[in-house]
Amino acid sequence: MKFKTKLWRRGKISFATTIPHIVLLNLDPVSKDYKVIWEYGEKVGKWTVGFEETV
Repeated sequence: MKFKTKLWRRGKISFATTIPHIVLLNLDPVSKDYKVIWEYGEKVGKWTVGFEETV
C-alpha cells in the first residue's frame, strides 16, 4: 500500500502531518490510547510507522 499525506507548518520551526484512517483499522483508538512510533531505517533510507498501546 502506498499513500501520501500533507505536511503543514505548525510554528516557526515545527511541522505536522496526519496518519490516514486506513492505517488505524486494526487499532481501537476509541477505547485505548496509543503512541505513534516513527522510525528511520538508515540502511534502506525509509521511514516506518508503528503503534504502541499505552497503559
